[in-house]
Amino acid sequence: MDVNNEINYANSLINLAMKKTEKKEQRKLLLDAAEIYLKVAKNTEGEQSKYYYSLASEVYLKSQELRETEFNVTEKKSFRPRVTFEDVGGLAKVKEEIRIKIIEPLLHPEVFEYFGKKLGGGILMYGPPGCGKSLIAEATAGEANVAFFNVKSSDIKSKYVGEAEKQVVKLFNDARKEKAAIIFFDEFESLATDRTRMSNNTKGVVSTLLAEMDGVGNKDQNILVIAATNEPWQIDVALRRPGRFDSMIFVPPPDMKARKEIIKINMKNRPVDNIDYEKIAKATEHFSGADIKALCDEATDIPLKEYLLFKKKRKINNADFYEVLRTKTPSILPWFNRARELIERRNEESMFKDVINYAVKLRIAT
Repeated sequence: MDVNNEINYANSLINLAMKKTEKKEQRKLLLDAAEIYLKVAKNTEGEQSKYYYSLASEVYLKSQELRETEFNVTEKKSFRPRVTFEDVGGLAKVKEEIRIKIIEPLLHPEVFEYFGKKLGGGILMYGPPGCGKSLIAEATAGEANVAFFNVKSSDIKSKYVGEAEKQVVKLFNDARKEKAAIIFFDEFESLATDRTRMSNNTKGVVSTLLAEMDGVGNKDQNILVIAATNEPWQIDVALRRPGRFDSMIFVPPPDMKARKEIIKINMKNRPVDNIDYEKIAKATEHFSGADIKALCDEATDIPLKEYLLFKKKRKINNADFYEVLRTKTPSILPWFNRARELIERRNEESMFKDVINYAVKLRIAT
């Protein structure tokens, strides 16, 4: 084992953890670093071994301080994202719709007031997993330079009656204190499921959310709500009506141009050797953004592992991508098959026509 390489790798994980904003990501990176220090300690002797055991313990304890506790909205802080639409590959149509419905009203409220258009309101983004819904929500707040409340909907639930409702109210009250704010609910289907199929406890959460959304559409014109879901047909119909979520935006898998952009964004700060982005983009048809990121990471791992094993440094090339692509298939196909089946069963083809059209295209292509 090359101790220096292992230590350098552990140090790089710690540095990366310090740059992350999500505690879950920070904790995972620190745990990985602690594991490496522990391995080094077991493979060294004397004072050096003691030092690395101590270091492993210190980093492990730091990771435990970041352990996620049960979500408490009173501790949920807003932040101003640094990411913008430039960091999101493709999705030009989605960006344009969000710019008109969210960003411009926040940047130029006087223009919208002049034309008698209400500010505030909500947008529901839906589509297969891994296609950029969460990233584009954060980038929207970055473009508008407003406070961003990032809420995982599954965390806002509570086993105590009435507690989740209090958390929802507190969240909106905190947003009202900001000059302008975007509240983002991820995994929205876990919070706002159709009330005909939920417990009385969960019904109270949806009723509270409906009341708060009515306020957003009227008096609270400095608050915009974005929700993301992989299962829009599960969302309570009352929330899908105009006045709550005025727009439902389908976030599709990236097209050819978008895939090329996503590959370039992911490889931007990596050593590459004449990568044919056009050809790789063509080879990744129907891949999600997450699929493409995984492809880039795995292609990068090939020369990285070669260096660690043989100490020969080279750049990432086309062959690395093709090697990974031999075993890669799009992850979205099962989602579209299931989505089409559920939509047709519920007779909601007109509401989710974008999903149906894409599913038909997939069936023709495959």
